[in-house]
Amino acid sequence: MTVRMTVRRRKPAPEGLSHDAICAAALKLIDRDGLAAFSTRKLGRALGCEAMAIYWYYASKEDLLDAVVDRLVAGVGRLAAAPTDDWVGVLRAVAHAYRRLAHEHPKAFPLLATRRFATDGTYAFMERVFELARARGIDDRTTARFYRVVSSYVNGFALHELAANPRSAQLRKRHARVAAVSAYLEPDHLDEIFAFGLEIQLAALVEATHGQA
Repeated sequence: MTVRMTVRRRKPAPEGLSHDAICAAALKLIDRDGLAAFSTRKLGRALGCEAMAIYWYYASKEDLLDAVVDRLVAGVGRLAAAPTDDWVGVLRAVAHAYRRLAHEHPKAFPLLATRRFATDGTYAFMERVFELARARGIDDRTTARFYRVVSSYVNGFALHELAANPRSAQLRKRHARVAAVSAYLEPDHLDEIFAFGLEIQLAALVEATHGQA
């Protein structure tokens, strides 16, 4: 008796899709509906395809979210790639650009907070920043300290801005000193406050590396 083997041929990838198109659409959907509401099924509808078609390009939803992180970080990373010997200036520019992402993509920004050290793109960005420090003769321990301090400050500041509670204004009115100080914590003062805190850290970096760079 002859046994016939049936070979299932894999269908070709759907036309009109690409890694970039899917990633861009995913970011747009997250910006609109928020991370909690995001799904590959909704993304498929937005792209005009079945959800399973997305898995031709991304092995899982987690891989796709990592790609969204890399897309967000790409512009910030280019700042570190520009030829310069001013590591402090690079950190300043990167810090301000990273915070701007929270304003431009408030619903997607939490992805950066939870996945910024989990993708190849973010590690490539860190590599460029650390290479700048090494080129200036700054030792690895100092580099690690200030990278962690500055990145945690920027990340925390941005997340705090996004987490504003609408009830806060009413609560502040019950406490005179809190109300007085909070007048300078309103959104129109936050750029100044952010720059104030950042410059304190950068000044400390200059002092700490005075004998190295």
